[in-house]
Order: sequence, then C-alpha cells, then structure tokens
Amino acid sequence: MSEHKTLCMGCMEPLDEAGICPYCGYDDASPSQPSYLPPKTVLDGRYIVGRLLSSNGESALYIGYDRTTEEKVFVREYMPDALCTRTRESPEIKVNSGDVVQYKNYMSEFVELNKNLSRLRSATSHIVAPVDMFSQNNTAYVILQHAEAQTLKQYLADNAGELTWEQVKKLFPPLLTTLACIHNAGILHRGICLENILVTDRGELLLTGFSIPEIRTVNTDLAAELFTGCSAPEQYTSAEWIGTWTDVYAVAAVMYRLLTGCMPTEPMARVGSDDLLEPAKINPNVPANVSKVIMQAMRLNCDQRIRTVTDFVTKLFEQPSYMQKMPNGSTQTIPINVPKRAPSRSKSSKKKKTSIIANVFTVIGAAILIGIVVAAFALLARMLLPETGGTPLQTGSQNSYVQPAQSVPTQPTEPTSAPPTESVSSESVSSTQPKGDPFVMPNLVGQKYDSVSNSTVWKERLEFDVTYNYSDEYENGIIYEQDIEEGTTLYPVQKVKIAVSKGLRVVEIPDFMNPLGERMTKEEYVAILDSLNIKYECRTVETLTEMSGYVMSVYCPETGGEVGGEINVEEGNTLYVDVSEFNPNVGLAG
Repeated sequence: MSEHKTLCMGCMEPLDEAGICPYCGYDDASPSQPSYLPPKTVLDGRYIVGRLLSSNGESALYIGYDRTTEEKVFVREYMPDALCTRTRESPEIKVNSGDVVQYKNYMSEFVELNKNLSRLRSATSHIVAPVDMFSQNNTAYVILQHAEAQTLKQYLADNAGELTWEQVKKLFPPLLTTLACIHNAGILHRGICLENILVTDRGELLLTGFSIPEIRTVNTDLAAELFTGCSAPEQYTSAEWIGTWTDVYAVAAVMYRLLTGCMPTEPMARVGSDDLLEPAKINPNVPANVSKVIMQAMRLNCDQRIRTVTDFVTKLFEQPSYMQKMPNGSTQTIPINVPKRAPSRSKSSKKKKTSIIANVFTVIGAAILIGIVVAAFALLARMLLPETGGTPLQTGSQNSYVQPAQSVPTQPTEPTSAPPTESVSSESVSSTQPKGDPFVMPNLVGQKYDSVSNSTVWKERLEFDVTYNYSDEYENGIIYEQDIEEGTTLYPVQKVKIAVSKGLRVVEIPDFMNPLGERMTKEEYVAILDSLNIKYECRTVETLTEMSGYVMSVYCPETGGEVGGEINVEEGNTLYVDVSEFNPNVGLAG
C-alpha cells in the first residue's frame, strides 16, 4: 500500500484504513471539483495534495503533506479560474485563448509576492510564510508552513461573539508590528479580515491570505475578492489610490467587530449618509479614546484616515486625557483656583449685581433658544423639501453639494456650468434641470480602458468617444488623453473624448523564457507578441535536445535586435521566431 493511502486527505492524519476519518470526518470517497487537483495528487515528487480548503479566483489552497519532512503543509496553487481551466483527465492547466499574456503576468506577480514573503520568514513569526516554490502543470506552486490554528471568525464564535478591550490589546500588538514590517517591505495585504487572521493554540495571531493586487480590487480581469465590512472604500473603485491606509481600515474594522459584536457597515453604503456608530456607543465598556481612534482609522476619505499602522498603534495605545478616563455619564468636581477679592461694601449691592448678571444670562439664554428653534425649523424644511441637483462646493479633498435656489425663469436660459443634457420628458420638473446626481470628472489618464469602460461606476455616468493611436509613453490599452479636465462637475450621461494607446511605437523584444526559467511554447510567445502589436514570422528549427513547439531564438533583421533589443512596431518591423521541431536524427550522417 502506497504511503499516501494511509493518510486522511482531509487532515493528513495517519489512518488504519480508507474511509471516514475519525479525526476530521472526511470521507475518502468524497467527490472532488474537476477544476482543482484531486486528492492524492503528488507534486514535485514530494508533496501529497489533500482536499481543497479554499479558492479565491487567484489561487487554490489545499491541505498537504511533505513526504521528506513527514509534516503537514499548505499547498497554494496559482489558479486564476477566469483565465484558465482544468479537466479531470489531466492536472495540466489550459489557459484560455486570448488570456495567455494576463495569465503569465499575474503568475509573475504571484511568484514575486511569495518570494518577498519568504524573505520575511526570519523577521517575523506572525505570518503563514512560504517554505518552498516550484513550477508544474503549467502553473506555479507555493508550499506554506502548516499551523495548528483556527480562524479568528471561529475563535470569536467560541467566545460569545465578541472580545473585551483587555483581550484585544493583548492579542493584537504582535500582529500590528508584523503588519508594519510587511508594509516596510513594500507589501500590502488588502484582504485583512476575520477569515485571514488565524489564532493558534498558544493564543497568538497569524496573518494569512496574501494575494496579488488584482484580486482585491474591482474592474480587473479577475473576479474581485472583497470582504464585507472590512474592505476599504478605495477597493470598490479603480479611481482611488490603495496604500497602507487600506490595511489600516481593515484592521480597525476587525477590531470594531471584535469589540462590538457587530460587523461595520459596508463602506459604499456609508457614502452620502454615514451613520456608522462609534464602538463605545454600542458597547459602553470600550474606552472612549480607543473608540475614537477606530473611527478615525475607518474614515471613508483616505486623506482624513489614519495613514500608517505605526500612527494607528501610537494613537490606539496612548494614554487617554483626564476627561477620557472618566466613565460614561459620570460627573467630577474639578477644583478651580479663584483669586481673593476685597469684601463687598454691602449685601444690597451684592444682590443688585447678582440680579443684573442673572438678567444678562436670561437674555443670552433666550437668544440661544430662539437660534436653536430657527435652525431646527430650517433643518426640518430642508428634509421635507424635494431634493434637486446641486452645485459643487470644494472642501479639501471631498466634494459636497449645496442645493440651488428654486426659481422659475421668465424665458429659456442656457446653462453655464452644467453640460448640455438630452431632452427630458413632460414629467420633468424643469426643462433646464439636468437628470441624475452631479459627479466630478476623474483623471482617467494612465488607467486601462477596458477596466474603465466596464466599470459600473462610470458606465452609468460617462459615454466614451475613443480614438486609438500609437504612443511613445503608454502601453497598449492605456488611456493617455481626455478632453474634459479632471475635477469638472458633470451630470450623467456625459460624453467624453479619450485617446487610447495602441501600444508603444518602439518596444523591447520580449524574452521567450518565462519567470520560472522555462522556454515558452510558440502559442504562449506569439500571444505576447500579439499584445505588443509586433509583426512576426515563425521558422522551424530541428533540434535533438528540445521537444517540438518551443521558442529557441528570435531576431529582427531591420534593427538587428534580439531579446532585449528594440523593434519598431509602427513601421512594421518583423520579428523572426525560431520554433523547435524534435528530430532524433539531427547530426547523424547519411
């Protein structure tokens, strides 16, 4: 009986016989999903793959076993299922036609990310770190150290659904220090949540679930993996920068959930009407300063949010002020040093002065009361009146709007600031009133046209008039010009003219060796050339050392360029691609 048949494919514990595992309940006869590796698959001649634990559109995570060290491991397989497929007949991944370039680009990011994480293994013990990496089945595999732990979500369920601040402030400092270290290494997590934080049997937190950026933002070729309540607002749009403040938001959201028992409202639901309650208002036992810092770290506007983990930790654990130490609703007598004065000349003069002061305060109080009543009526009127379009009022980095005064023009007027709109129906309140809510024109230059045009945010607001040209600066598919200036106030649907790059006029001849040091197939390399608009011709080269269909060399006669050299795409330079054809008789006489 082979070794892997004595292991449970659900938990990798040794079994006396195949069947239902007495440790985890896994049934050896359970069917597996055809898109993923079947249990008992052996990788690199060393690692036994068990059941699928999770997948997120970028990769798949399996329980595994290292036959060399005889220890459990986690096996992560690069598997962007939107770009590739697998059948039961073979473990080999088949990349979709037209997706080869993106598949290879994302795999390079996947490999580089895990290389960087493996370098952090000696710096911190609070991440689930890679210990090995290799290529097989037309993809890349990462072997991760195994941890006997449960997710923070499971841990929370076992602890009445919430934790005290005393518990949180003991658990989190090592994890926050680790996150700061990760940021210093130039790595962002983008997916911190209850599921991606593990709690070990020693009560320590481990950070896991690292992925490439494209899986943690919308409008990419991969289906976005966002976490309700924990993902920051900038991850829901391609128009905002993502940075260390994105992970700060997520950590604060996790703490919010731990301390209150409630998951924070999804950020996009908070836009326009942010009614998220402070933790201390839900749980009075949360210290006031901690409550305020968590709210500062969860602000929707990135510029107003706490920007770094270091600042977050400093504010979170700094000593509260004298007033913040007082329990909610309590009163405290604060001694005030009053300078001694000469005694009054008579009791009647003192009473007279007291009476005058009382009258003054009465008048002031009445004035304040009247002001409050007027403000209340004004607010009530605003709430009851129907909403109309607004005029932008710039305040810092946010856009707020004030309601325009209602008026009936004596004759048709031409709008001065708002763009022309299409004719409206008879049901419209006014023929000159734009339809829809106003918005601010974003800066589209430098963004992928496919991502922008497919974005639900801009699809309902902008209509694109596109021209394509070669560019000296921008790669294929990148927007490099727009005719409406960034920051202009518009109304949907506004037509905007944009210029999209067909690619660089002069490009570097790409390498035919992939990031794992292997030769690309003809199909893989040609797909890259097509993406760069490079004209090519394939030639057959007989070889005794390589299987058929692999790229052996490339050459451009017009420029004399090889790999790393230049080729002029606009002028139609041709790249000759030599492709192997296996011939066992090469070099034999006769």
